[in-house]
Amino acid sequence: MKNHISAGRLSVPAVLLFSALAFFAAASPASALDVAGVNYRPVTTVQGVSLQLNGAGVRQMAATPLYTAGLYLEQKASTTQGVLQAKGAKQVRVVMLRETDGKEMGDLLAKGLVGNSSDEELANLIPEIMELGTLIAERGKLRAGDSFQIDWNAAGGTTISVIQRGSRKPAIEVFAKPDLIGAMMRMWIGEHPADPALKAALLGQGV
Repeated sequence: MKNHISAGRLSVPAVLLFSALAFFAAASPASALDVAGVNYRPVTTVQGVSLQLNGAGVRQMAATPLYTAGLYLEQKASTTQGVLQAKGAKQVRVVMLRETDGKEMGDLLAKGLVGNSSDEELANLIPEIMELGTLIAERGKLRAGDSFQIDWNAAGGTTISVIQRGSRKPAIEVFAKPDLIGAMMRMWIGEHPADPALKAALLGQGV
C-alpha cells in the first residue's frame, strides 16, 4: 500500500484533506470570551440582526471589580468615533460582580452621562436621564449576577432591560430619542470614561 504523504511532498488526497481542515478552521466561529467568570458569546442578535463581540472588560471601582461590560456591533470598530458613527445596531451588556445599591448604580450612570456630554446635549436628554436613573434605582439592590442590557437599532431606538435573578421578567424601558445611544456609549468609551482600561477592552483589545 502506497503512503500518500512522502518526504517534502503531499499527494492529491492529502492536499485535499489539509485544505478542507484549513477551510473549516477558518470558517468556525470565534470562541466566547470569559471575563471575570462572565461569558460573552462571540455573536448575538438585536431584532434579528447579527452582532459581533467588539470587546469586553471589567469596570473597577475603588480597586474592586464592580461589573463586566461587553460591546456588540454589526461591524467591529477600534475607535470611539468608529463606534459612535456606526449606523448599525448596537448592544452593551453589563453584569454585576458584587452587590450594589440601585440608586448608587443610577448615580454612576448619570455621572458618566454628565461627564461625557456637552451642556446642550445634556439639556436635550434631561427627561431620559431622569427616567434611566429611576429605572435603575427602583430595582433596589443589584446583586452579583444581575445585569442590564442596552439595545439600539435605527427603527426601535434605545431599549434598556434590567434583569435580576429571581425576578419573573426584566424591567424594560424604551427611549425613542436618537441622541441617547451616543451619550450612553460615551459613558464607557468617551473622553472621560468610567474606567480607561474598560474603554480599551470594549474597543477590541484582547478579543
